[in-house]
Amino acid sequence: MLKPPCVELSQVALRYKVNKATAKDLLKCLEKLSTTLQAVSRSLDTKLADYVFFPLSHIFGESQKLPSRILELALYCLHVLITQGWRDQLSSEVGKQLLILLAFLAGGSATDAKCKDVDEDVGSVAFDCTTALFQSAVASSLGDASTIRSENIPLLGHAITVVLDGISNGSANKVRLAACDALKALIAGVQDQEALRNFFPGIVSCLTKVLSSGIRSKTSYKVLERCIQSLEQVLCKAVGHEGPYSTKSASGASEEARKADTKWLEATSSQVKKALSTIIPLRYHDREEVLDALFSLCISILTKCRSALAGCAPLMVETLTTLSSSSVTESTSSRCQQLQQLLASDPDLVEMLREAIQDSIIALPRVVGSNDETKRRRVIEQLSTAFRLLFAQDADLGALEDLTISSLQSSVAAMVHASPTRTITSVADGSVEIGRVLHSATTVVDRRTFSPVVFDPTSQAGAVAGLHMLAKQLQVSAMSTALQQRLAASLRTSSGNEQIGSLWLMLQLLETNSLRMEEVDQWLNLPNDDFDEQKDDVYSFALEVLENSTYDDAVDWRLQALSLEVVALQARSQAKDFRPELVDTLYPILERMGSSNAALQQHAVTCLSIVSEACGYPSASQLVTDNADYLLDAVAFKLNQDDISPQASQVILMMVRLCGSPLIPYLDDLIESIFAILASHHGYPPLVESLFEILNAVVEEAGKSSPLAIESGTKSAPERRQPYRPTTIADLISRLHSMKSNPHETDLPEPESEPEPEPDAATTPPPATSTDDPPPLSKTHSLIRTITLQTTHHLSSPSPPLRRLLLTLLTSSLPTLATQTPTDTFLPIIATVWPHIANPLFSTSSSSALKNNDLPTLLVALTTLTTACTYGGPFLLSRVEDSLPALVELYNHLERIYLQEEKQLGRSRASRSLKFRCWDACVGSVVAMVEYVGITREMEDGVFDILSREPLGKGRKGVRECLEGINADRLWLEEEERRFRSTDGDEDAKERWKKPVVQGWDFRDVEF
Repeated sequence: MLKPPCVELSQVALRYKVNKATAKDLLKCLEKLSTTLQAVSRSLDTKLADYVFFPLSHIFGESQKLPSRILELALYCLHVLITQGWRDQLSSEVGKQLLILLAFLAGGSATDAKCKDVDEDVGSVAFDCTTALFQSAVASSLGDASTIRSENIPLLGHAITVVLDGISNGSANKVRLAACDALKALIAGVQDQEALRNFFPGIVSCLTKVLSSGIRSKTSYKVLERCIQSLEQVLCKAVGHEGPYSTKSASGASEEARKADTKWLEATSSQVKKALSTIIPLRYHDREEVLDALFSLCISILTKCRSALAGCAPLMVETLTTLSSSSVTESTSSRCQQLQQLLASDPDLVEMLREAIQDSIIALPRVVGSNDETKRRRVIEQLSTAFRLLFAQDADLGALEDLTISSLQSSVAAMVHASPTRTITSVADGSVEIGRVLHSATTVVDRRTFSPVVFDPTSQAGAVAGLHMLAKQLQVSAMSTALQQRLAASLRTSSGNEQIGSLWLMLQLLETNSLRMEEVDQWLNLPNDDFDEQKDDVYSFALEVLENSTYDDAVDWRLQALSLEVVALQARSQAKDFRPELVDTLYPILERMGSSNAALQQHAVTCLSIVSEACGYPSASQLVTDNADYLLDAVAFKLNQDDISPQASQVILMMVRLCGSPLIPYLDDLIESIFAILASHHGYPPLVESLFEILNAVVEEAGKSSPLAIESGTKSAPERRQPYRPTTIADLISRLHSMKSNPHETDLPEPESEPEPEPDAATTPPPATSTDDPPPLSKTHSLIRTITLQTTHHLSSPSPPLRRLLLTLLTSSLPTLATQTPTDTFLPIIATVWPHIANPLFSTSSSSALKNNDLPTLLVALTTLTTACTYGGPFLLSRVEDSLPALVELYNHLERIYLQEEKQLGRSRASRSLKFRCWDACVGSVVAMVEYVGITREMEDGVFDILSREPLGKGRKGVRECLEGINADRLWLEEEERRFRSTDGDEDAKERWKKPVVQGWDFRDVEF
């Protein structure tokens, strides 16, 4: 089968030399030969291989002229001949010729620059043939079993140079990979130790160059993996005198050979160490294949080259530790197990690891303080892995205890210093933020985790996790007690970032130990006095920090936040046994909830949620309610010390909002202290406003409570005045029929008269007291009464926000007092409050308010006036009569400015403006006066002047019904007049009022 394609190829090759055949003809012949070789490859022998090689030699002789595809196919056929034909029976002469040929085809001509470039496909197959050639024992054929003849060394050296050039400068990855395989086969094939040592520097230098450049360039990970494997192979074979690759036994070597070996090893060891130090950065490569190859290299150096490369051992131990501390994967776990076995078998390596970790511990604060997050994470992971390995070997680390603790403290402090400065979000609007905080504390049940406040959760996440892991490992080691004692002692002796770092680190240790103790306590009840003592010490320090004011700049807010975490940890560990501690902790927590720092505020919310859950309370509101006496004592203590800082008022306000009306009866002494402070510091509007916010909250929460049972004198709702209606003939007839059907009723009804003004409380003597005293007011409504009366003294304040707040308070308190207190108690209150509401409203201040655009205050004042009229009823008739002219004047002002705005903006937009709301509130006040207070005949003109200006039926709801109740005839007449005078021309109305024409009669014209 082989003869026809071989003969044909030989003939075509000869014709090609004399230009009588083309390259295409050669390609066809080679394809036939390649197909035939594949078919008979298992039947080939040495003679057949020699027979087939003859026509191929013609092809290789014209290699410079032939296309690359023909050379590639010819080399493929040669590869089959080497692997399946000659195998290990290749003659020395043929082997040398093939080595020269393959070196030329793979690397080009060393002298002719035109032949230097080699096609990547040709080069790849040429290196594959070189690999097969070395595997066929050609290296041994260059000499005897142990020595290569001197005349063959240049030939082998040139082949090695070509292979190394293919590794470092190959045009494609497949060329470089094939060259790496050729180098591995060459190293394995050379049995002459002396010759290998001659080639050793060049091989190591080339591989080091490729591996070191692979750190910076995008060299294929497969190339790096093969190069590391080749380096491991050549090191073990050249300098490995303790492993299975040793070519000389100790007993068979002469003294001269021993001395030569020693001198060569001494000269080589330092150079190898430098080379290894340049490729060690590959331990941070992202491919597991490269890491596994590097791990195998380090293991081989420690186990097979230990005596020759003793200076490299510490570097290898450090590298192995780093490779075992990468991200947790199956490969990492396997590497860690191998390293543990290696350390267990060699105590000297344990000592090297301890020395290496000492240097890392010293450098830890400097590395952690840098801005390189990757470097920080790597160093911390390496330290953590090293400690884990040493603990597994029961290594004595007593000498490192003080150094480790000091370095760990300094490292955490350095990280705190290096953490980016967080922008403190301030709470701008206290009322809005407090509402959000209260909602979070009472309804968000999933808020059980603190947000990080010391470190940046994005840029420092890896380093923080590493420090946490390192602290956990030290916690279960022999240095645990010393570490905790040092940290606890430094809390009171340090300051700044060091103090924050110590508290954070101590908190991590306590959390880890708490979780571990919980798992143990499930099965055993073992005492742990040291842990409890240290935890109580840290808890005591946290309370000292929280006792300081949130507005004290000397106390870092991050330290306060960590102290809140300590309180939460203590509550979790003690559960319901923590309830007595609420005496000291509850007020500081609520105080931070009123902080202007949003981060500290949210930390306090989380802490309150955790404490309430740990103590067995269903909600934060229930916790505050059940412990109101503790909070009231704490707040009263601050107020009695004349502590007028805003946080005290914030705590009271949050207490009232959280607890609602059940807390109000306990606030009598506190409210008394508030009014004492108001009397002393009434010139400070911000303070006065914050205190009245508390009083306003008390009034609002009291109004939300369910009605209290008062036996007599209570009113469920304000009563509307019934419109005046004179007795008619129909009423008399109906009454006579009723008397006829019921003869026992003999009294005729008295005609209804016009309502008389209610007597003025200032001029009319009080009625005779009843023999039965009215029931006493409840404690809640006594406080509301006191707040209402005291509020009136501050309505003269020049601060518009404060006046609005006070008027809002009165608007909330009057309905509560009117519906829940006896009439005899409420009427003196309304008599006292009325002048403070009406006089500023109807004086020149209202006009100045219009000029200064202080319409919000005017709107709130009119709303308060409406509330007073609604619940004051007929008792205010004389006062309303005195105030009506001023109210008409105010209405004229409001109507004028509203109409001006309506012309500018249009009716639709103007109806949503503040000026319209003020005008509408003024109309509402008049309607309330008519419906609930009543009016006299003298007041009728003023009321009609206000309410009947706008076309009836298109104005405010209820205005028409109000006017009908006053005087329906006058309302009818004014409607007719409006229709008659309408510019739109109501023809029906004008026709209705024409003078009738009757003979003999002369009627006068109707005039409006």
